[in-house]
Amino acid sequence: MRKIVIIFILFLLAITAVQAQNMRAYLSYATFNTPDNQPYIETYLTIQNNSIKQTLQTNGNYNGKLNIQVIFRRNDTIMNYGKYELTGPEIEDTLENALTFVDVHRYALPNGVYDLELTLDDMNDTVKPVASRTTFLMNFPQDSTSISDIEFVKSFEKKEGAGVLDKNGYEIVPYVFNSFTQEEKELKFYTEIYHADREVGNGAYVVYEYIRPFEVDAKLDKYFYIKRIQAGPINVLMNTIDISRLATGNYLLVIEARNRQNEIMATKRLFFYKNNPQVAFNATAVMTADVSNTFVENIDNRDSLLLYIDYLYPISTSSEKVYIRSMIKTADVQVLQKYFYNFWLERNKVDPEVAWMNYLQRVKEANYNFKTVSVAGYRSERGRVYLQYGKPNVIAESHNEPAAFPYEIWHYYQINGQHDKKFVFYTRDIATNDFQLLHSDLVGELANYHWQRELYRRTWDPYSIDNVIVPNSYGSFATDYYTQPR
Repeated sequence: MRKIVIIFILFLLAITAVQAQNMRAYLSYATFNTPDNQPYIETYLTIQNNSIKQTLQTNGNYNGKLNIQVIFRRNDTIMNYGKYELTGPEIEDTLENALTFVDVHRYALPNGVYDLELTLDDMNDTVKPVASRTTFLMNFPQDSTSISDIEFVKSFEKKEGAGVLDKNGYEIVPYVFNSFTQEEKELKFYTEIYHADREVGNGAYVVYEYIRPFEVDAKLDKYFYIKRIQAGPINVLMNTIDISRLATGNYLLVIEARNRQNEIMATKRLFFYKNNPQVAFNATAVMTADVSNTFVENIDNRDSLLLYIDYLYPISTSSEKVYIRSMIKTADVQVLQKYFYNFWLERNKVDPEVAWMNYLQRVKEANYNFKTVSVAGYRSERGRVYLQYGKPNVIAESHNEPAAFPYEIWHYYQINGQHDKKFVFYTRDIATNDFQLLHSDLVGELANYHWQRELYRRTWDPYSIDNVIVPNSYGSFATDYYTQPR
């Protein structure tokens, strides 16, 4: 049976999900600094105990064991590593084995870009070890304010100790996932702010904490908090946010440190998903919207309104998509006008018409450049990415590479505070112009770190070997374009 290694890259807190045979493990991490500028990464490896093989012990109980290797490389040089044996909790009955256990480690690393490689070997099973890899940035300047990664936590408690869960006088129990179920009513987080005193002196500064939709750069008023903090070499920030009424969707938790002039000194963002089907889209603002004397008043053709609203799909939030699907068949012109106007008013309260006209121009560009034989450009994968994130800074096109399907690699220097993000599109038939998204390292997008397997599948069998080895054939440039877009 082939091995499957899946990596989900999440914003600032990355999660690697490793599944091979029945093994289910999740590695998340967060980067921190110390007052004397000794950066380190904290890793949280979560194992589902019933996914590893259990063996009988002399005391009559069962447990499993893993050999774990974590390597941190910078420019092909090993900067730090960990290699150890992890023993799972003992259980009396293997049929009742739903436990999940977490292993926490810390590794000192200087500033830089790193490849993190994780290898897991079930010591009680004969299957081969499985491995996964991701990339992260360690960046804590010494002369300006910076913020650690935001860490979701199960709990934080005042406690003086030197254990692996202890930081700055608190015991921090990590929550390793970036999704919250309907039953999870609270979002707890922990982060640290460094060297704010070097910018504001002995005075105070302000911290904004807020939740915003992933798709829209707008604070949610009900989830916006302001704190005044006395500047120091390190300031600890923790909070518990009630998300019981947060609608289903993708969100960003944002932390901003601001000086006396309300200028941002440093910021961090963390992606999360909330599942909350019992909380419906707030239609009050839609139904009370007044479109008289607005640019929407003259859009009174139902078919035009339906088309324009469909144009909004790539930049709509999850709750907006659910709402419009539920009312689109029965809504009259007045309701559609109200929805359309409110949509743009939420994006630009000063001039919603300009926001719409600018977006409409981009829709026309997407329809021209990315239309396929069966789908309008704005509904294509490239069109959706173009409309949602804007024009990429660099596009590497390779439509005639001998060993690969036609592909394009889009490189964005910055998206939603994330830096150096890429999208890989490919098509099996260039005549259709139907390029599908194959991989992206942006939060919330399809992540497939074995994308080369599919891209080169036209000339080789990617599942005949265990490791991803891109064929060394004439004119193969995909990996090169991905690592150095041009």
